[in-house]
Amino acid sequence: MLRRTFLAAPAIAAAGVAARSATPASTEPRMKLMVSASHRLSMCPLYLAYESGYFADAGFEVEVTKDIGTAQSLPLLAGGKLDASFTSFGPPVVNAAVRGARVQVVAGRELILSSCGTAGTIFLSRKAFPQGVRNMRQLQGARIAISSSSPQTGFWLETLLQHEGMQLIDVAMRKMREIERIAALRAGALEAFVSTEADLNPELLPLGLIAGPSVARVLPNYQYSHIIFGSRLLDGRVEIGARFLRAYFRSADEFLEGRTPRFLQDYARENNLDPTLLRHACRATFERDGTIHINDMQRYTEWMAAHEMCPVNLDATAFADTRFLKAARSMK
Repeated sequence: MLRRTFLAAPAIAAAGVAARSATPASTEPRMKLMVSASHRLSMCPLYLAYESGYFADAGFEVEVTKDIGTAQSLPLLAGGKLDASFTSFGPPVVNAAVRGARVQVVAGRELILSSCGTAGTIFLSRKAFPQGVRNMRQLQGARIAISSSSPQTGFWLETLLQHEGMQLIDVAMRKMREIERIAALRAGALEAFVSTEADLNPELLPLGLIAGPSVARVLPNYQYSHIIFGSRLLDGRVEIGARFLRAYFRSADEFLEGRTPRFLQDYARENNLDPTLLRHACRATFERDGTIHINDMQRYTEWMAAHEMCPVNLDATAFADTRFLKAARSMK
């Protein structure tokens, strides 16, 4: 069973009845797990696992809380009040772990690909760049927004600039929330922004944006989204966390093969979007089996240290726990 505390949609409730009725009855009570995840399309595999009864079959009652942000979720994870978080590895995770908090990356979720998705892509105002741009040097002096809540967008921007011999001082970088950057683009106060999404928010499409350089050409297959466990799962039996991951990645594999959760339909209705367009969007950015790209974590850790976001000389393997993935892969 899965409950969403941030949305009470009748269609989801109906789906829950169907999922439970299709699940064999068990004499053992299901273990309740609290999971933090954003209310975005990137959570489709999570809801597909619920609607298919995979979490229930694995012995769990999963409740997804509204997205409370990585920094806010870490004390809850470490304290056992939250069990897992679908988020990104970054400064809050590193610094919490360095201080001894029981939080670890246990699986990878999403990738930056040149052929699919738009995370790490610079989107340009068509008014400012009617012909588009071919390289970062054409953005000299441009006002470019990065996310105020995701340092990774700053990492991607600087990586693109350095690849062409430039620095951050060569552009006018602005930190903004997503809602603010939309207003700034419309008002002409920005020329571009770095996308944080696997797929560009559909509501941004009418703004007349042009896709510019993407960090995918510099960091191909870069892994930017993860699953993080807190103390209760990390310190419990490995088999428990493994069953949770196995249920999730079973649905991730099916989502990649074309299965679509009812959640997508509900999301489209709630946001006045075209469900057919969303259904046919590229899905290849999702990991099939949760492999953790330690090299990507290490590269990002070194960038964070260089910008004084965390201590220097850290080994990224200290922030990943592969026991659960290994156990999940051995399950039949």
